[in-house]
Amino acid sequence: MKNNIKKSRFWEMLKQGLKNFFTKNIAIKVISLMFAILLWGYVLMTQNPPRVKTVTDVTVSIEGEADLTTRKLTLRGDRAALLEDVSVRVRTELTSYADLSADDITASINLSRITSTGKHTVRIHAKSSSGDVVSVSPSQIEVEIDTLTTRNIPIEIHEEGELPEGYWAGDVQLDSATVLLEGPGTDLAKIVKAVGTIDLTNRTESLNQSIMLALYDKEGNVVEPSVLFGGMPAVVAKQEILPSKLVPIDVDGAIIGREELPENFEIASYGTSLESTLVRIVGDADVIQKIGSLSLEPVDVAGCTESIQQELAINVPEGVRIIGADSVNLQVTIREKTAVLELTELPIEIVGLARKQTATLSQELANVTFSGRVSLLAGITRGDVKVYADVTGLAVGTHDVKLALQIDGEDVPSDLQYEFTTDETIQVTIE
Repeated sequence: MKNNIKKSRFWEMLKQGLKNFFTKNIAIKVISLMFAILLWGYVLMTQNPPRVKTVTDVTVSIEGEADLTTRKLTLRGDRAALLEDVSVRVRTELTSYADLSADDITASINLSRITSTGKHTVRIHAKSSSGDVVSVSPSQIEVEIDTLTTRNIPIEIHEEGELPEGYWAGDVQLDSATVLLEGPGTDLAKIVKAVGTIDLTNRTESLNQSIMLALYDKEGNVVEPSVLFGGMPAVVAKQEILPSKLVPIDVDGAIIGREELPENFEIASYGTSLESTLVRIVGDADVIQKIGSLSLEPVDVAGCTESIQQELAINVPEGVRIIGADSVNLQVTIREKTAVLELTELPIEIVGLARKQTATLSQELANVTFSGRVSLLAGITRGDVKVYADVTGLAVGTHDVKLALQIDGEDVPSDLQYEFTTDETIQVTIE
């Protein structure tokens, strides 16, 4: 019982003491606290004790790469991916602690002592303008060194999109057909072409600009330009884009002297070496819109009795250009006129009949129509033409025999056509 009373008094005295401590002489206690803080600040300012601060996201640079280049060596890989940011612990004075940042620290790797290809481990060195570097994390990285090589890679230009209607685009002209690349031999060996793209969509003006190139391997995969040493060189592309129009060539108007052809001669046909009589012209829009057709250098057929083949220039107005050849090959076929000669009731003769045989015909007379050159027909008379049925070797009986024809005892010339307007095949009865 006495112990419980003593404990109760003890707790009451403790509570009263704490209450007195926090409620009495408050001003003196506040002043004492402020004095302690000022004293502590004074000590810190005068003594400036060092602190260690960890700074993150410190960029790493490369030193000594020029020494590699003189040895025909180079760092392989994407530098941005290879040189990730590091964390640096710096011992700095208290007054600089709060302001210390990644801008006050430089970190780098040094490649100047590397003399061979392959993988190498190099340390990451760091310096701070506001203190001493305690450590770097990570402290080292592995790099791969390859032979520094140059290669000329062919350039391809691809066009995409469509020009507005009424415009023409010429061939793309490059300042060089190849691009010289420099970089690790292993990576350059994979590159087979450099491709640039020109977008023609709604373009109405000629092109003269640098074109970005993309690198490809033989499988058609893109090769990142980060593998190159010194980056990707530019290529300048030029391309004419001009107003355009298709116009016909006036071939008929180029042939003069038709009325002075010799008697009984005519132009049978004419044409050019072009697949179409339409040609494309380009130039100032106002000029080409006024052009309805293009004329040719004239060819004179007066007095000609033979066909003509001649190269003729296309007459092009000033300020206009033809896309393609500026001349055509003109062929004019000149021939003698043809006519028709009809001979009727020509007697049919029998040839090849054996001795002591007689023959009768189902048809005694024949009508023949000849067609051909006027000069051939002019010399043919009824007396020159022989129509006959050849029964050589035929036995007694009735036979179907095809009629034949001779002129002046000779076969009919190949350039003279004829046909029977009566039956060409007749019946011959031999007894």
